[in-house]
Amino acid sequence: MKMLHLIVLVMVFTGCCCLRSSGQAGTGMKIGDAHQKTLDSLQTSGYPWRFPLMGAKVAKKGFNLPYSVGAMLNYFAGSQEVLISDLEVGVNNSELVPFDFIEFGEVRADIQTLNARMDLWLLPFLDVYGILGKVWTKTNVEVTAPVHFNNTTRFGGYTYGMGVTLAGGYHGIITINDINFTWTDLDKLSNKVKTLMISPRIGYNFLFHGKPGQSFAVWIGATGAYINKGTEGEINVSDLTANIPREKIDEIVDETTEWYQQLRPAQQVVVKQIAEKIKDKMDGRLQDMTIHYSLRKDALSTWTMLAGGQFQFNPRWQARVEIGFLGGRKSGLLSANYRWRW
Repeated sequence: MKMLHLIVLVMVFTGCCCLRSSGQAGTGMKIGDAHQKTLDSLQTSGYPWRFPLMGAKVAKKGFNLPYSVGAMLNYFAGSQEVLISDLEVGVNNSELVPFDFIEFGEVRADIQTLNARMDLWLLPFLDVYGILGKVWTKTNVEVTAPVHFNNTTRFGGYTYGMGVTLAGGYHGIITINDINFTWTDLDKLSNKVKTLMISPRIGYNFLFHGKPGQSFAVWIGATGAYINKGTEGEINVSDLTANIPREKIDEIVDETTEWYQQLRPAQQVVVKQIAEKIKDKMDGRLQDMTIHYSLRKDALSTWTMLAGGQFQFNPRWQARVEIGFLGGRKSGLLSANYRWRW
C-alpha cells in the first residue's frame, strides 16, 4: 500500500541517525628514551599554560601534552540498516491502531553530517567538547506485504551535543575512549533523535625522528550507538506522493481486495480513510487530512567495528580519517583540527 510506505518514510530515519561526533584523537604521550632530546626538553622547559590542569606536573614526568584548546571540522557519511516494529497509525487525532499487517524488507538510512566541535583538555587525560552541525539524510524503505514496493525520501535538520574523551599514551601505545550525547532535530519528525555513542579505541602513535612535533597514529576499536527507540509524528496527505496504480486504491476504497477484508474493523477504518484521501488527491479535490503514527526502531546491531588514523603535521594542525563497518553499518569520517594553547 502506497499510503503505508509514505507514512513509514517520514519516521524510519530516526533509528539511523548515529552521528559520529569525533572525540579527540590526540593524547598526552609518555616519551621514551629513543627521543631523548624531546624528553629532556619537556622535563626542563616548564609548563606556563592554564590547561590542562596539572599539566606542569605531567610534563616534568616526560609526557608530551597536546595543545589544550581545539577547533575541529568533521564530515561524516554513512548508512545504517534498521529494524521497524510496533507500527501504529491514526488519522485526525483519532486513536492509533496497530498496523501489524505491514511487513518490511530492507530499511536503510544514508546520512551526511557536517559539524564543528570545540574542545578543551581539562585534565591531562580528560578532554571535554561541544558539537553543532547540519544533517542531511536519505531513507530507503522496502515494504514486502501486503503490497511490495520501494521508495526513498529525504530529510534535513540540525544536531548538537556534548562529549568527553578519556585518553592516554605510554611509549607509543595509546588508548582513546570517547563518550558523547547528541540531540538531532529533523524536519517532519515531532520528537528529537537522542543518541548516546561510546567508542573505545586502542592504537599506536609513531613519532618522527628529528621532527618532535610530527606524528602518525593508527587505531582500531568499536562503536556502540544507543538511540531513543520510540518515534511519534504526523504527516499530511497532501505531502504524500501517490504513485500506486489507481486500481489498487479503488480496491481498498471498494473493500474488494482480499488482504483488506482480513483486517480488524479498526484497521479497516484507518486504511480506508487514508485510501479515500489519496484518491481525492489523485482527482484533484483533496481536503487535507493528518496521519499520526508511532513505531519502534532498532539498529541492526548496537555495536560495530571501526579503524582509523591521524597525521599530526605539527602541534597546531592534525588531519584524521576513520571508517566504520559490520553490524549493518558503513561509515567514513574526515576531519581537520586546529589547536592552540591557553
